[in-house]
Parts: sequence; C-alpha cells; structure tokens
Amino acid sequence: MKRLIKKLIFFMPKSWRRQLLKLRELRYSAYSARAMSREGVEFRAAGGKHRHEKPRILFYHPSGLNSAGTEKHLQILAKHLDKSRYDVFFMYSPKPRRIIDPDRRLDGRLSYMEGTGVKLISFDYDSMDEHYPFVIRKSRPDIFRVIRDNEIDLLVYAGIGYSEFPINLIRDIPIILLNVFGFISVQRNIALNIGISNEVSDKVRPFVEDERIKVMYIPSEGPGEGSAAAGKRIRERFSIPDHHTVFGRIGRDTDAIFDPIGIRAFQKLVARDETVHYLIMSPMPIVKKIAAEDGIPNVHFLEPSPLEEDVWAFHQAIDCVAHFRYDGESFGLNIAESMLCGKPVITHRSPIWNAHLEYLKPEFSRVADIGDVEGYYEHMKEFSELKRQGRLAGIGSLAKAQADSLFLIDKSIVQFESWLNTAI
Repeated sequence: MKRLIKKLIFFMPKSWRRQLLKLRELRYSAYSARAMSREGVEFRAAGGKHRHEKPRILFYHPSGLNSAGTEKHLQILAKHLDKSRYDVFFMYSPKPRRIIDPDRRLDGRLSYMEGTGVKLISFDYDSMDEHYPFVIRKSRPDIFRVIRDNEIDLLVYAGIGYSEFPINLIRDIPIILLNVFGFISVQRNIALNIGISNEVSDKVRPFVEDERIKVMYIPSEGPGEGSAAAGKRIRERFSIPDHHTVFGRIGRDTDAIFDPIGIRAFQKLVARDETVHYLIMSPMPIVKKIAAEDGIPNVHFLEPSPLEEDVWAFHQAIDCVAHFRYDGESFGLNIAESMLCGKPVITHRSPIWNAHLEYLKPEFSRVADIGDVEGYYEHMKEFSELKRQGRLAGIGSLAKAQADSLFLIDKSIVQFESWLNTAI
C-alpha cells in the first residue's frame, strides 16, 4: 500500500502532495512531543525573534564532530562564518549513535573547531531511537533549553531531509536544512532546503517551493601547506617509488556499501603490472579479507583519521582516486578533495546515487558502468600508462581547476551568508 501511495502522489497537484506530507509530519511530531513530555522536557516556544546586534546561529547534529561528509559540511560552515557579523554556536555529542563500539567517540575533529570563535556545546544522552523520527532520549542538555538559554535566532541542521527529531518540534525559529539524501519535509519554518547536489535537490522539487530550494556542494579548505611532503612520506613508508602508479580509495569503513569493482579491477591489473599500487584509507573489512585471501599484492591500508592533515596526506600520496561504493554518492566529498589535490578520477555508476557524475568531466575522469569490472580495469590500465608517459599529472590539473571553481569554502561561504541573511 505504501509503495502504491508513493507512486500515486506524483500524479497529484503539488498542493495535495504537500498536504499529505504535512499530515505525516504532524503525526510524527506528535509522537516526539509525547516522548519529550514524558521526560518533562519543555520543548514549546523553544525560541523566538531576538533582536541581537549579531544574529545567533546554532549548528546542530548528534554526531557533529564526526569526520564524515555530512558533519564536515556543518563544521566548515560554522568555522568560516564571519564572527564579526554572527554569533555561532555548535552543538554536538561525542557519543556513538549506535552502541556497536562503546569506546568509539565522535568528537575526533574537536581540534578542527577549537579556537575558531565558535561556541562549542557538548551534550550527552541515554539513547536514540533506531526508527523514524529518531527521538533522542534524556539529552543533557536538550536542544530546546540551549535555544532558549542562548536566545538562538536560526538553526542549521544536516539530515536525510525528513522533518525528524528534534527539528520537528522546533517551530519558532527559522531552520536551514542541509539535505543529504533528498528526503522531503514541508515544515513551514524550514526557510531553506539546501541539497548537497543537484540530484538531491531534484528529489525535493516536486514538493517544496522553488524559492526555498538551493544547492551547495560540500565545501572544502583545500590541501594545507606540507600536505605534499606528508603524502611523499606515506609513499616512502610503503616503499613505493615515485614512478609507480598509486590508485587510492578513502571512505566509510563499512561492508554495507562495498562494491567489488575497484579491488577486482586492480587485481587484474597488478597481475600484469607490478608497478601499480592501491592505497586504501579507512578500509572496509571485506577489502582487507579479499586482499589477504586472494594474495593481491601492492594493496596498502591506512587507518581512518579525523585529522585534516592525515586526510590531505592520503590524497597527495596517490596519483589517481579510484572510487568504489555500491550506493554511489549523493555528493562525494572524498572525490572532491582528491580533485583539489590535482588527482584524476576513476569511478563507476551506481544503482542508487550518481551525484558525483554531475561535476566529473571526461577530460579528467573515467566512469565504468554498474558492475563493469572489465571497463574499470581498462580505465586503471589507461591511467597507469599515462603515468609512465608523464601525462597523468596534466590531466590531474584539469580536475583541480574544476574543483577550485566548485568546492572551495572562500566562495561557498559568501553564498551561504547571503542565504542565511534572507532566512533570519
């Protein structure tokens, strides 16, 4: 029945679609309200119009100091907002969202935010529901108190796109929603729905007013000084000569998003060319298993790191990013950061997300079809031959030019501040 409704809704007038979604949102906001009432949490009138000399902006995410693209998007915007014009607050919890590894903390990028003029607010909580609307239980402090006590004027929140907890109970101040996966909310005080790619925003357009929809690729500061030397040290650590070709992959270390296309294509290539390597940072367990069980040579692993310098060192160590991920990318920060270091791109189409194809051009990238190991292998072979000919770096410079025009924070923050001013 749900599938039928999802199909039929697109044949309805836009006003009807919005009304159906509004009814759904009211149902789940009522559920959230009951949960907070049982805890004695005052969530009504969490904020209001405050006439401060500088608007007070709160960035919020339960795992806000994690090193994934969603959280980094919030961090870099908060860090670079002009503190002479805005008072900036950042609320986060170091607690893992699911207790798989109870010793793991999600504040690894605390050092990135410290000393930036951002007021950091850490909170603890007992649990988070694993079902929509993902209610957080026994938050200390709760976001509603933080908004009241600090007289917050606007909330910036990153999520999958739904009106989920806690934004479904925050109705008295405008919200800027950074939409990661294109799910839809018609909550009236969501002043702007900013998709992290055109593909994400296109999913929202049939339901949300055009003037509220914006697109912002996840911005970056670009590689820091010393990153090239740090990349060289990584190659030396694994005894990789300068003239050898290093392909690289960085991303979430979970088997749930594994696609075999990259490692299988490399397995075929390294069998005929011992001068190629695969450097994988934050490796999935299954990739380690395949490399070990099949005896694939020249595969090197780096553990995940929340430190900017480690991430940029990885990108500088490789000659070409060789991306693989079963569900694709709703943006692809890992690809964008490699392009900023002047690295060509090999990737593949996904049955789910393909937003990274928006900004990739054939001048500096190659794209294999879904599951096409042979095509991916041919792309790897081509780029390794170009490295031997001394031409790969020139192709990488085209990737960098594209990245510089699209992804640098210096340009993005000006646009974001203009949107923010209209939303307050």
